[in-house]
Amino acid sequence: MLKNLKYLRIIDPDPTSLILEKIRIADELFTDWGDYFLKDKKFLENLKNYEEAIKKSNKIMNELGTFEECYLCSAVENAGCCKIGLENEVTINILLINMFFKVEIPKNRDVPGKCFFVGPTGCKIFARPYLCREYFCNRLLRLFSPEEYALITQTISEELTLLYLINRYIRNELEFLLGEFLLELDITGYS
Repeated sequence: MLKNLKYLRIIDPDPTSLILEKIRIADELFTDWGDYFLKDKKFLENLKNYEEAIKKSNKIMNELGTFEECYLCSAVENAGCCKIGLENEVTINILLINMFFKVEIPKNRDVPGKCFFVGPTGCKIFARPYLCREYFCNRLLRLFSPEEYALITQTISEELTLLYLINRYIRNELEFLLGEFLLELDITGYS
């Protein structure tokens, strides 16, 4: 019985270790294959469409007051959704997408007890995981009229559909280039 223990690994309970490993892998993939993707017209078109969708969602969310309300909840009241460990919803592919957008990926947690990607004024990455885009709590829902909620839900749904498509595209290309063993591209480690 005890000899089977040699196969067990000690896993660091700090959620930061998983996101740092994802960042390391994404850095390597970007260094090795970034130029390949940046020469791919279909990829660039997908990236451009996704960027426009994020900007459209952000504009509507800003106009409806969600960013301000989330800031008050998280930073001022020290509550909110962006708690430690949530960063592990960010996949290797989402990190890669941010790198393609030339977003500087943080190397350290700025705000103790909060998501690795939370800075003093909000999220520090541009492309965000599904959970971070469709997060409407009761506090936020009270801000919206039914029409506003329908608009924001439809807009974010379009963004998340494009995120799925670009994620799938990156995964398929990397599997073609490196083999079909890249299951860790989708590991979240939170849910």
